Amino acid sequence: MTLQYLLQGVVLPERAQLSLGFSLGFSQTTSHADSEAHISIILNQIAVTVESSHEWDIFDLRNVVLNLVRGQLDAIGYLIGHAYDLEITRVINLERSIDYVFGIDMPCISCRGQPIDLAASLIELRGKLTGFRGIFLHRCFADLVSAMKNAEDTGFYCYRALESLRHHCAAAHDLSNNSKKAQWEKFRQVASTDRESIEHIKAAADPARHGEAVGITGERRAKLLTATWNIVDSYLAQVVG
Repeated sequence: MTLQYLLQGVVLPERAQLSLGFSLGFSQTTSHADSEAHISIILNQIAVTVESSHEWDIFDLRNVVLNLVRGQLDAIGYLIGHAYDLEITRVINLERSIDYVFGIDMPCISCRGQPIDLAASLIELRGKLTGFRGIFLHRCFADLVSAMKNAEDTGFYCYRALESLRHHCAAAHDLSNNSKKAQWEKFRQVASTDRESIEHIKAAADPARHGEAVGITGERRAKLLTATWNIVDSYLAQVVG
């Protein structure tokens, strides 16, 4: 039985208007499910109809469609020098009674602890972001957000976020001219983590770092994000602003 999924969204920024339509066949790299996507963009409003016999997890399907369409937008960016981005906001499948609006949160992160006082936490964090060493924290946070936004590159961005913290730690302990081995040892000590935990994240990053195309399941992605956030939290708890 062929199922039909409709995904809706928008190409950003909307002030740079874009209209085009095309169809692409694809096979998801982890499930090997063959599907067909019909993409219609009219004045930046996007509708993607996916035909597939596979009962997709809607979050995995959203991530696949994001990568599929973003790849075309990146090609357009190369051709005309426009930096487009993309949001997929809704998925509908009548056969499975699905009508879901995607949020911007990452449940494995947003639901892992007690609610925080955002204003107080931001003030505390802001004190750690100043000065030369603050650059490394800015880079870390930017990569963590990129890890949430880019599913198939989750491992790449998670590991690079930890590398920024390694540089921060080295600068804080006058180890910037020491070997990477010494810097990682100090970072693991301060963050109260072990080599195996970091190597696990690095293993997920290596394919993307070397230009390989490797898929990732939602479950695997949640584990990577949670492990990375735990290490970052532990390290930041020891950083004095």
